[in-house]
Amino acid sequence: MARLPFLFRKLHKIRFMKPIVDFLSKIDKFSQNAKKLPEAIKPFVVTEVQKNIDNSDVRNAPLTLRLKGNKPPLRNTGHLRGSITGKVKEGKVIVGTNLKYAPILHFGGEIKPKKAKKLAIPANKKIKKMVDLVGVKGVLEHLEKQGWKIVFKAKSILGVPPKGKPIVLFIRRKKVKIPERPFMELTDEQINELYKLAEDILYEGL
Repeated sequence: MARLPFLFRKLHKIRFMKPIVDFLSKIDKFSQNAKKLPEAIKPFVVTEVQKNIDNSDVRNAPLTLRLKGNKPPLRNTGHLRGSITGKVKEGKVIVGTNLKYAPILHFGGEIKPKKAKKLAIPANKKIKKMVDLVGVKGVLEHLEKQGWKIVFKAKSILGVPPKGKPIVLFIRRKKVKIPERPFMELTDEQINELYKLAEDILYEGL
């Protein structure tokens, strides 16, 4: 019986320490979760930016509709969507693209010719497909080799086949205005989903 007080004190100490140990363990687990958080949310942010590209609600101009049909405004070859990548640097998630034309699609602006007097915009889907492969100059050179005569007008470039009537190949413009389509910005709904995902990751296992 003489040892009972000592045993009681020891048991009382163990019971007193257990909540502290559990609390410190949770802090350690929370810290571990916080370290893996940026890498864990990176795929979500990349996917949401890609969804913005797919679901842009800014309508295409009439000419663009003729060339692209019902394709989303920011979808053509798929290069922009496929270029969206993410990385973690110094605990931060960085998501973006290295395509040179991405900023003007996001912020909007004007496109002007660098060397030519005017821009040459394909007049139909067939010409556009050829331009995507070999460029405007390549299309004109190819047609000339086929015996076509190329005629430059103030507002268009015509192609005259060896036998047949002139065809409008390109529409000429001094500049083209690109509307703002902020695909890199997350909506309030997307941000709320991101917060919920981050919370689930931080408190995982707690």
